[in-house]
Amino acid sequence: MQHTKWQKHRRSAQIFGVVLLAGLSSTYPQVQSVSACPLNYSFWNDSTQLGTAFELDPDPVELGLRFRSDEDGEISAIRFYRAVPIESGYKVNLWSATGELLGSGMAVEGQGPTPGWQTIQLYPPVTIQANKYYVASYYASRGTYSVTENFFTNAGVNNGPLRAPRDGEDGSTGVYSYSIGGGFPTQTYRGSNYWVDVVFKPNSSTQHE
Repeated sequence: MQHTKWQKHRRSAQIFGVVLLAGLSSTYPQVQSVSACPLNYSFWNDSTQLGTAFELDPDPVELGLRFRSDEDGEISAIRFYRAVPIESGYKVNLWSATGELLGSGMAVEGQGPTPGWQTIQLYPPVTIQANKYYVASYYASRGTYSVTENFFTNAGVNNGPLRAPRDGEDGSTGVYSYSIGGGFPTQTYRGSNYWVDVVFKPNSSTQHE
């Protein structure tokens, strides 16, 4: 994202600043399960609501989350918090750390309330290896995406075997790329969280804490 574009980002940030509350760990809880070991893990659940916390930039952009898992398993879907409807629908991608496209999925508009979480399945699910980094992303052809600046500046998010580290621990976590048609996101800005998530099923049945 070019510097001039982020100047526009900073101006529009005033629109949703009221939702950037203190205590993010309690405002945006990690996924919890009533069972000893749930079948699937995600970083956030559907009760995590951002309201109108979105960036007004209308340019096409790919937005992602860099993450890893402590265990082998498979990613069956990618989730993201959808700020506004986009009539052309959405595409999600799962990438290796070096930008190899491992899997994709697509969905048309109108599959859920806006704003709110959108889950798009990967066909087939993608097997991932423990302790290797991957990037889950979605392409917003009309921009206007959910974002919280400085989310990963001081802390990461963990749930079960899933790890999204704080920025600087091992690279950057929230990533983006401006491009018509999308592409591998590698740029970052102020530890921003673009609210991209995964649905992960570990191979083992060991209890996670």
